[in-house]
Amino acid sequence: MSYWRTQIKPLLDAETGTMFKQAPIRVSLVFPNRYSVGMASLGFQVIYRMFNNEEGVACERAFLPDDVEQFEKQNQSLPTVESGKDAGDCELFAMSVSFELDLTNIIRTLDLAGLRPLRSERNDTDAIVMIGGPLTSSNPYPLTPFADLIVIGDGEQIVPMVSEALRASDTREDFYDLVDGMPGIFLPARHSVEPNWATAPKELLPAYSQIVTPHSELSNMFLIEAQRGCPRPCTFCLARTMYGPNRNNGGDELLEHIPDWAQKVGLVGAALSDFPHTKYVGRTLTQRGVKLGVSSIRADTVDEELAEILKAGGLRTFTVASDAPSERLRRWLKKGITTEDLLKTAQISRDLKFSGLKVYMMIGLGPETDEDISELISFTKELAAINRIALGISPFVPKRHTPHFQDSFAGVKLIEGRLKRIQKELRTTAELRNVSAKWAWVESVIARGGPEIGMAAYQIYRNESIGAWKKALEEVGWSDEFEANESRIELPAGQIVRGASGQHEGLAV
Repeated sequence: MSYWRTQIKPLLDAETGTMFKQAPIRVSLVFPNRYSVGMASLGFQVIYRMFNNEEGVACERAFLPDDVEQFEKQNQSLPTVESGKDAGDCELFAMSVSFELDLTNIIRTLDLAGLRPLRSERNDTDAIVMIGGPLTSSNPYPLTPFADLIVIGDGEQIVPMVSEALRASDTREDFYDLVDGMPGIFLPARHSVEPNWATAPKELLPAYSQIVTPHSELSNMFLIEAQRGCPRPCTFCLARTMYGPNRNNGGDELLEHIPDWAQKVGLVGAALSDFPHTKYVGRTLTQRGVKLGVSSIRADTVDEELAEILKAGGLRTFTVASDAPSERLRRWLKKGITTEDLLKTAQISRDLKFSGLKVYMMIGLGPETDEDISELISFTKELAAINRIALGISPFVPKRHTPHFQDSFAGVKLIEGRLKRIQKELRTTAELRNVSAKWAWVESVIARGGPEIGMAAYQIYRNESIGAWKKALEEVGWSDEFEANESRIELPAGQIVRGASGQHEGLAV
């Protein structure tokens, strides 16, 4: 039996809100990761709905199989979810990419769909390959060997432009001519520098789910975007620059978009405890008996009223971000959260009988020392004396479009040493979960690399490993130009000591 019938059809049958359409222009909207991951992406669902609402355009979804090797053995082309048709048999093969480490998945997905991954090897008989999503706003350059079109910024503004160009063009060059120069449009065959980002006007918001499914990582949850952008000045985060300016939606406006049948609702935003209508929307939904999820809560704006609403909405573990191991580093990052804020949040979680507090943070920041790690260990013990604590620890990865673009990556050896110390000293105090230092290094390479990083990924996409990455990067001539740069706590983020020169230099955001 076919892969679609045995693996995809049961997923399709469990969906609510699927769109079925036939039209002359076929778009395959593809997420280069598992179905459960892709269906938790709000942006992916918005683009799906928008293409299907365009005249003369029909959009179907496709995902990377859970077991790629087993799928390849069946000698089948990647099918779309809605009909089981070959995903590569379309006019536009549109990919939504959220994560740097999905770079090799992009290449593999193109291959599975029967499309030659390299742009230079495709012609007018092939689908136009378009890549968008958070990764393209962060760093589009590793994608340039593969994409005919890279879209940067808000899809709400881009989908209508692309759809009109598809309707009006007969050839690839015609299509390029029609979209060239539009906001957010990056054509690797014609452009060497990314364009200004596309920014959706407020009247095109809020974003909200099209499909609800039990097989998403956010099972049976209807997602709706409370705010886009972020009002906070945290220097390490892309939310302010990538999704700016901050645009809040009204409370009643959100409620009008939530269907009566929704039993679980997730509010999406970069700083929901700053959003002026979180309590109103949350209270209204919980009074209906709706379960409530939130994407982000800041410890400095948590109070008992908000916590009670979240508890009534079914939240069992309270989650906040520290984002740095010490107060001096939080100040350096302009995080605006103190140890007292975290202790207060732990006390609220205990008093309202939450099962625990989860705290996310980064280590490996430029000016970080052993004393900062000591402070992390100390305040975690204080938190654990109040309520059960889980720490989610990630190595710091500098990103483009932030002041930290030219900060050095701390290094695998240093990060692993600090993780080992944290695990040793807190193993009986807190539940610890950490991201691999080695894969964080790969992420940092992709996050700041150029087309050569894409070509390195192309060499190893079938057999990816840390060792394969090191060899491929050596073969393409990559070197870490930021390795010798030094961040200092007395300098604002974005001011570094470059190499061994000892000269302080300001860096543009």
